[in-house]
Amino acid sequence: MTTEQYEAAYAPLVASLRRGGYEAPHEGWSAEMIAAHIVITNDSIADAAERVIAGESPDYDNARAIDEQVLMALASKARDLDGLVGEVERSAARLALDQERLTDNLGRTEIHVVIHSDGELVLNQPMPIGEFITVNAGAHLHAHREQLRILEPPCVVEPPESFEIYEMVLLFDNPVAPERDPKESAVLLRQHLGFFSQMYRGGYMKVAGPVRGGYTEPSVSGIGLYQTGSVEKTRSLAEDDPLVRVGDLTVEVVRWITAPDALSFAPWGS
Repeated sequence: MTTEQYEAAYAPLVASLRRGGYEAPHEGWSAEMIAAHIVITNDSIADAAERVIAGESPDYDNARAIDEQVLMALASKARDLDGLVGEVERSAARLALDQERLTDNLGRTEIHVVIHSDGELVLNQPMPIGEFITVNAGAHLHAHREQLRILEPPCVVEPPESFEIYEMVLLFDNPVAPERDPKESAVLLRQHLGFFSQMYRGGYMKVAGPVRGGYTEPSVSGIGLYQTGSVEKTRSLAEDDPLVRVGDLTVEVVRWITAPDALSFAPWGS
């Protein structure tokens, strides 16, 4: 996992902790104790990883991470759930950095892992430190996210009485676009941006920008948010984009609906 992927794995749990409002459990750990357990587990695994990086041969035992007095002490020290959220994010970032520091060879270094759960020994064997860090952000984190889900209050929101309607233009890279020399591409890019300026000044488009890091094929190159009142009218406008006309981009248009006054837009070019 990359550092970004590792930290992203914690996003749902962190969002839940930030929302708060948990019910007291009928049995088992409170939300504060779950968060404290995650912090201690992360830091303990990070300690082991950093010792591996230093050339040592550490062991891992989760006894401290499941000691309820230790968990309550950390929760008390953090003062409140917000403080624990900060510790969860800090410890996750530390582990992500350690995983990045582990070379392939170091990542395969085995440490002896002992894990108890619900009073039973569930793991007592060597495990590569790199794999251990990945599992911690996978199955282990998922299990505790499910624990928190049980304690979360119901979250139900009534739909708005009215809606704001936009047309969303998705610009896709054309996989069979012709090859162009850099000068021609530069001219087309300026014309493309000039087209956006015209759409904004004409009152058709609200905002637009490029997209990076997509997973679809062909990939989404950019998104524009129009408000013309018609998908067909928006499609006709979007297909007049110079990069679309020459075949470098293709267009898809969908209607996008949101609550009124949910969005505000800065003047074009500000």
